[in-house]
This record gives sequence, C-alpha cells and structure tokens, in this order.
Amino acid sequence: MMILDQAKADSIKILGGAGISASPADIVFPPDSKMGDLSLPLFALAKERKVAPGALAQEIIKKLKPHGMVERIEPAGPYLNFFLKSGEIAELLLNLIEKEKERYGGSKMGAKKKYLVEFSCANPMKAFHLGHLRNTITGESVSRILENAGYNVLRINYQGDVGMHIAKSLWGVQKLHQEFEDMLKKALEDQVAFLGRAYAYGAQAFENDETAKQEILACNKKIYAKDESVEELYDITRAWSLEKFETIYDRLDTRFDEFYFESEMWERGMEIVKEFMKKGVFKKGDGAIIFPGSEYGLHDRVFITTEGNPTYEAKDLALSERRHTKHHPDKIIHVVGKEQTEYFKVVFKAIEYTLLESKGKEHHLPGGFLQLKEGKMSSRTGNVVLAEALLDDARQAVIEIMKEHEVAKREEVVNAVSDATVKYAILKNHVSADMLFDMKESVSLSGDSGPYLLYIVARIKSILRKANAGGVILSGGQGPKSKDLTPRSRNGVRFLASLEMTSSERSLILTLARFPDATEEAAREYDPSRIAHYLFDLAQTFNAFYHDCPVLQAEDAAVREFRLHLIGAVATVMSKGLFLLGIKTVEEM
Repeated sequence: MMILDQAKADSIKILGGAGISASPADIVFPPDSKMGDLSLPLFALAKERKVAPGALAQEIIKKLKPHGMVERIEPAGPYLNFFLKSGEIAELLLNLIEKEKERYGGSKMGAKKKYLVEFSCANPMKAFHLGHLRNTITGESVSRILENAGYNVLRINYQGDVGMHIAKSLWGVQKLHQEFEDMLKKALEDQVAFLGRAYAYGAQAFENDETAKQEILACNKKIYAKDESVEELYDITRAWSLEKFETIYDRLDTRFDEFYFESEMWERGMEIVKEFMKKGVFKKGDGAIIFPGSEYGLHDRVFITTEGNPTYEAKDLALSERRHTKHHPDKIIHVVGKEQTEYFKVVFKAIEYTLLESKGKEHHLPGGFLQLKEGKMSSRTGNVVLAEALLDDARQAVIEIMKEHEVAKREEVVNAVSDATVKYAILKNHVSADMLFDMKESVSLSGDSGPYLLYIVARIKSILRKANAGGVILSGGQGPKSKDLTPRSRNGVRFLASLEMTSSERSLILTLARFPDATEEAAREYDPSRIAHYLFDLAQTFNAFYHDCPVLQAEDAAVREFRLHLIGAVATVMSKGLFLLGIKTVEEM
C-alpha cells in the first residue's frame, strides 16, 4: 500500500469512528499545504443532513480522535483538514525510495493484461511531419507509463505502403526519372527530400490535370497487382522512406515491437468484407461496398471502392484480425489524430461484427494538432513542416543558450536538453488538446519547460557530488536500469521522528509521496500530461525548499543529513518521471 493510501485509510477509520462514511476518493489534497495534508469536503454530507457545511465541520470535529499517521484534525469552513505525522511519513517515504529506487511510483494495476499501443504510423514516400512527431512522442510516453503500471505493452507501427499517396509519389518519381537516377548515388537525406518533391508534384497533377489523374489511378492498380513495371521502383523508394523513419525513431529514443503494412492487409481485408457482405454486415451503395454506419447512429463508409480497390477501412479489418488472433490483447490503443475520431467510430463498429473478440477492446486516443506560430502545415502542396526541422531548430536554440556554459560532455548535454525542449512542450498538454509550439518558452531554463526540469536534477546532482566529501554515501544515475540517486546512510533513515520540519520540508515530502498517484492517474487516463504537471509542481516545491532550507550549509548534522536524503529522493523521482516522458537527464548543464 502506498504511504498516502495508508494515511487516507487512517483518516477514513477516524471518520468512521464518528459515524461518517467516506471512501479514498472523498479524501482530497487541499490546494494549499498550509490548510492541511489531506482534506474532506463536507458539501455533499451537509446537503444530505440539511445543515450548513461549516456548522457540520464544527459538530464533527468534536467526535474525531487522531491516530495512526494522522497527528491532528482541524476544521476550516466546509472542510475537515488532516495533518499527518510528517516525521513518520518522511522516514517511511525516504526509506521506501531508497529501497525501491527507480521502481518507486510503479504499480501492478495492469498485471496480467496485454495492451498494444499503435502510434507514429508515418506513411512511406510522405514527409514525417509535426503530426507524426507529436504522435510518436505521445505514443512512446503512453507505452512507458503503462509499462510502469504493470501492463505488458507491445509497441505497434502500422504504415500505409499502398494507396493513392504511393501512386502519386511513384508517378512523380517516374516523371522526374533523371533526377531519380541521380538520387541512386546520393545520401539518404537527398533521397528522402526528392521523394517529398515527387509526392507534391504528383498530388498537384492529380488535382489539376485529368490525363495525369488517369495515369496515377492506373499506377495505383499496378501497385496492388505488383506489376513488374513499377515493382522495382516501388521497392527502392519504399526502402528509402523506411530507413529514414528509423533514423528519426532512434533520435526520439523510441522503438517498436512489430511493424505492420497496408500491403500485407488489403487482400484479407477484401475477403472479410465480401464474406460478411453475405451475412448482411456490409451492403452495396452506389457501386461500392459500404458499412451502413447510419443504422447504428454513425455514418456510412466505403470499404471497397467502385473500382474494386480496398479502402483504409477494409485493411483495418484485416489488421484487427491479425492482432487479435496473434496476441489476444486486452486492449489496442490507437494513438491517432482527433480528425480520425468519426472514422474510428465506424471502423470499430464494423470490426465488432466481423471479429467478436474485438468488442470493447479497440480504443482511439485522439491526438490534438501541433502547429508552429508560422501557421498550418500542408503536405498536399509540399509546404509541410518536417519533424526534424523542429528538432534541429530546438537543438540550435539550446546551443545558443549554452554557448557560455562549461560542461564536460557538451554534445550529450545539448542533445538531451534539445530533446527535452520538444518532448516536454508536447507532453505537458493534454493528449487531445491543440497546441502552438513556442520555441522561446519551450527552451527556457526557468518556467514550465523541459530544460528547467533537467536543470533542477543537474543542480541536485551537483549538491550530492559536493556532499561526498562529507562522508555521505552517494551514487548517481538516471532513469530505470540506473544506480540510485539517493544518499544512503548505512542504517537507513531512522532519525526523523524527533526532527522538527519546516513547512517547505513538509511540502516537499508530501509532494514526493504523491508521485505514485500521479503515475497511476496517467496510466488510467493514457495521459502523460499528468506526469508533466506533477514534475513541474515537484520542481517548484523543491525550489521553494531550496530557497528556505540550506542543505550543505545546515548547521545541525542531523538536519543536513535529512536534507541530503530528501533532495536525493527528489532527483530519483524527477529522473523516473522524466523517463516516463521519454526524457533523459544529465549530470550538468
């Protein structure tokens, strides 16, 4: 049981002794730590008893007798506020963090459950743009958060390597044949840039030139048929795209357990549609085969076109079948832009009727739009904002800020800080919220930013290194699979019961104790922003403590040792939380 869970249980037992029934969800954290450590709002109970909440608080307080972790209880208007035994909490907490190290904040809520998380899903021969960047960063973080909660997670990438976008690209490549021949000897970056130009050329021609449109439609049929006239060109250009995507995934420190491709799904998708058309699941509509979503309060969608080609929808039927029969997951989470929300409603409903095992297991996690201050993106015209352009701009901004900083491993630090700049700026927003990326704000060493959080960890590590000279046993590291950051006495933390803590120390202790709640909440909601908000709160609470409480300069040896344990715990929790966001910490900045 987590420490605050025990404190809530003690509070509930105290209330029960006075005839007040409460659940853990009823016990909340007050907005100001000076009000108490835990709080029970009395509005609902007062309404039930038909009395004023403040009067009810005064009546109840007389019947309450503190025990366990609760030191005292005070009424404050319509609230009952519980003050915990800070020394006991601190001793339990710091020993727990010292023992569990990077496991602190983990849980078993997902034990024996398998989740597939589908994310990134960039299509070969098209640009890896800002939408893919946000999607990839979000999907990796959600995967780490679920793993931390005990789920067996498989990271899945589903890529569209057939379809009209491929046909437009290949047509463009054919028309730019001499440039393509030159590209065979060029570097990967040049090859991928060429594909972007070829796609834009094909896309514009498709809309503006009827002859080109018919040629592209014919090319599309050849791709599905694996016609020799396009197959070699298809294989070469597809390989360029996939290789480029791998370099971006490496840069973002993400990985995938399985890759699926539309080229592997379309034939089985058509079979499923035709099979279940006989059973009345799909119907004819204007020469195409549709799923009648309107019969279920949704909208109708085409699964096989009038030309006899499968749509994304048909391929998704085969994809779902493949995943469910292979893995039998408890849930499949699709991290895909919110513009696809209505699409998934219809497809999930169709999948329910073609694969009973899937019912209730397909979940769309809708991602918001990521834009820069310059305005919207457009892949159709070729004016797409590349993900790497933003990453490179962030790196250049970090280099500029750090040009006068003396650090031993400059390249490593610059890469980590620029990585944190982009990832934290994205993940501090709710998954589905639209956002405007502000470089100046995101790269700042003060305020709600990734570099600011890294700076807090680096500052603590610096203090702990200096403390080594004083005989405290210290070690350093970052994230899971690393050494403990917390200072350790040989007999654990056993001196706190008699230590009188400041309000800043109490606040920091209780903020550390809330970390497991934040990680579980993030896992339940598939929302990394819960972790980001917690870390910013922890950083601010640490700064207030550091301003009020000398560490190495503390005159009392017991106080100094306690504070070293405390900031070491902060570094451990900060590093773990940042790891869940996909961010690496650094030793110095």
